[in-house]
Amino acid sequence: MKVFIHYEEPAAESLRQTLKITLPKKWEMGPCSNLMDTFIKSYNAKHPENQMVASQYRLETEMRQVLQPHTTVCEKVHDRADLYVKFGSAPAAPKPMQTVNNDMLDPLDRCRACKLFGCNKKYTERANSDDACRHHTKPPVFHETAKYWSCCPQKKAYDWESFMQIKGCATGRHSDIKPGAAAPLGGSHVRGQTATDPKLKKIEDFNAGKSDEKPLDLLKRALVAIGCSADDFEAAREKLKEKFKDDEKEITAEFCAEIGFGLHNLIGTTQPATGGPDPYGGPPQFKPPPNFAP
Repeated sequence: MKVFIHYEEPAAESLRQTLKITLPKKWEMGPCSNLMDTFIKSYNAKHPENQMVASQYRLETEMRQVLQPHTTVCEKVHDRADLYVKFGSAPAAPKPMQTVNNDMLDPLDRCRACKLFGCNKKYTERANSDDACRHHTKPPVFHETAKYWSCCPQKKAYDWESFMQIKGCATGRHSDIKPGAAAPLGGSHVRGQTATDPKLKKIEDFNAGKSDEKPLDLLKRALVAIGCSADDFEAAREKLKEKFKDDEKEITAEFCAEIGFGLHNLIGTTQPATGGPDPYGGPPQFKPPPNFAP
């Protein structure tokens, strides 16, 4: 960090001085008095006829803000800042406010935070009254981007600042006791769901109950769901059972061949008479069934 310290008050230009200081890293966390002491030492060495006493001067920023000697440099001074030496010591720093232990006060004078919906103001019980608090009677609702109080659903806001400015719909005494059901409501409450609703099944749990179903049973359910005949499916299945002697793998492969041929016929692709891989890189193609008439 570098700073420029200017002393421009003397009428004689020869007594004025600007000092450029490159601060050691540890000085950034040190007091501003280090800057003043460095400048005074440099100035007095150069102007022995016009000696300066550090306690009689103060440092100011370019915005005329007085730098207290004990102020940490990095808090008030930025890199390449221009600082000015002015005659007159820095005013005494204001004394810190004395804090009072709230627990030591009379219970009527203790500071409390109102916890009624939408209030959050500080109060003392001594100054409390029947119309001191303006609040909402029901908890807030945060649903998607909308924010509103469930007692005033017609007054919606879409950012936090506007939401906090919605005036309460009731008046009464401040209270530091949280009202019942203080938690914000969400989309499930808006849709009328409750905590007693059955939980949705996980996909693994749903599939676990159907793990015993064979591929052809699943295929049958899917075809029936789109309007195919369950009787026709079972008739075809029985015929293939006879042909392949109940070999489930062969039966499934034949179903796949028949369905694959139908799909190719639907989209107008050609198939080799003996089956084999699709010339376009798709799945294997199959021979048409006997007596097929397109």
